[in-house]
Amino acid sequence: MDKATIIAAAPPAAAGVADPRAPPPEQESADQAAARLQRACAACLRAAALLLAGYSFAIATWRSRREPRDLAFVAGSGALRACLRRAEGLTPASPAGERRRLQASVWALSTALSCAFAYRVAAVMPPVLAALVWCMTVSVVLTGFFMLVLCKGQQQYQAVDNVDRDAAREGKQFDKISTADELV
Repeated sequence: MDKATIIAAAPPAAAGVADPRAPPPEQESADQAAARLQRACAACLRAAALLLAGYSFAIATWRSRREPRDLAFVAGSGALRACLRRAEGLTPASPAGERRRLQASVWALSTALSCAFAYRVAAVMPPVLAALVWCMTVSVVLTGFFMLVLCKGQQQYQAVDNVDRDAAREGKQFDKISTADELV
């Protein structure tokens, strides 16, 4: 083979021509514009949801300003929401102590709010239904305590911890695990 034949047989990318499989520059910029628009829409939706939640919280606080129990319930729900938002922001690389503190805070706040709600509902119910409301509340509180504190050594929690450690070692982050079936 001579040099002219080798150059003629070279692939187009080697000869300085763009790869025919690559998308054209016009399509690439259109894809980037669509992604930018999607991010802007998501940001607007998040801002609208935050404004709606803030407005709702402000109205509830204003209405309950003369009732200390109601104000404590509103403040507790706001604190629970803040703890949950903070817990959602944790990564697998976050310190385990911080995760456990947030877990305990969420459990304590949700327990307090459940008991406050049960108290208010049971006050307007007949005694038999009030006892049923308290039984349901106690079962929810104990189940939450069992799942968050006592079941730490169970298989599914070990699997989540292993996934967390594996992801942290590989430098990957993930938001949530969809279903419990993925753990098995």
